[in-house]
Amino acid sequence: MDSGNVAQWAGAVASTAAVIVALFKEEILRRFRRPRLTTSIKARHPYCVRTAYRESANSWTGWRYFLRIMIENKGNMRAEKVEVFLSRALVQQSDGAFVLVPEFTPMNLRWSHTEYDDPEIYVDGISPGKGRLCDLAAISDPSSPRLKSILRDSEMQTRLSLRLEVLPRASDWLPPGRYKFEILVAGSNFETVTHSIELHLTGVWSEDVTHMLNHGVIFGRP
Repeated sequence: MDSGNVAQWAGAVASTAAVIVALFKEEILRRFRRPRLTTSIKARHPYCVRTAYRESANSWTGWRYFLRIMIENKGNMRAEKVEVFLSRALVQQSDGAFVLVPEFTPMNLRWSHTEYDDPEIYVDGISPGKGRLCDLAAISDPSSPRLKSILRDSEMQTRLSLRLEVLPRASDWLPPGRYKFEILVAGSNFETVTHSIELHLTGVWSEDVTHMLNHGVIFGRP
């Protein structure tokens, strides 16, 4: 093969390669550069935090525990327009079977540390190597007037308030029991991630963080 034919052949290959790259550039980049979202929740700070709480209707002040999910981007590309959706809530029956929580409405959860009355539901982005906390639920002191107004003295145990975009009424807070929650993490430039959280709300209340996280709420398989 003479040098002219070699040059023509090399030129044709280069042209073809350039066309292929142009056509499939985005697909090639997606294979090597993409967000990878993970979720986790643990019985320790900063996933579980005790915070002071004040009832606005009166002067009562007490404590509340927030249970939070860490959403982390372990990929090599920024995750865009991220939302966390609570798709299912199930409770264990006396026979061991799990059934849907009555009248549960699937809804987005609130990102942590945002405005109470105007919570952040879609976060603009999570960069590689970074993470953000999202509120799953809160556990309030049973002596809270909101609970005392709906519970008899014999029922003075903790309740679980899911931190949905539209917060449930105190009468809809979940009683002690074993629960499973299905969480979907979605965004504009990555595949939806599904995560299951299992927890046992025992009904025990303690202002001591260690005691509460060992005896009041227990994460893991029921």
